[in-house]
Amino acid sequence: MNNINYYISKDKKKKETLYLEYDKIDGYQINPKTNKKDTIKVDKIVFVNKEFSEKLIRKKIDSKIIYLLKQLKLIEETGDNDDSSDGMISKTLMDAEKLKMQIINNYVKYLGHTYESLTLKKIEIIIEQLKYKLYLAKQDNFTNEKTTSRKSR
Repeated sequence: MNNINYYISKDKKKKETLYLEYDKIDGYQINPKTNKKDTIKVDKIVFVNKEFSEKLIRKKIDSKIIYLLKQLKLIEETGDNDDSSDGMISKTLMDAEKLKMQIINNYVKYLGHTYESLTLKKIEIIIEQLKYKLYLAKQDNFTNEKTTSRKSR
């Protein structure tokens, strides 16, 4: 296939020639994963506008935080008596830690300092709550094992 690059811009001026070095464009880069039949294949999208990049990243982070909060609420509703709750808590804890590391490593240069610090505090609160729930679940499993082993003797 031909390696063709496209640059899309919206200007009122027409018949203007613009030369860009595509490898040196600095911005937020996305690699789309969806492929549909009879369409142009897009390997990489670079958002150069800083405000637009920040809005995209904020929306992405907010949706992940909402997902983590829903998982935390689901964990509280199911209770600690279920054996699968340990696995669910651990998975949600790993997702929260992963989001925290993504923000620190990848998104910090696009976000404002106040939004970044507030988001990291939110995630840290969620992580602490999940660690506490995991501790309670492990304690409950440990005490249940002690009581069942004593009764069987």
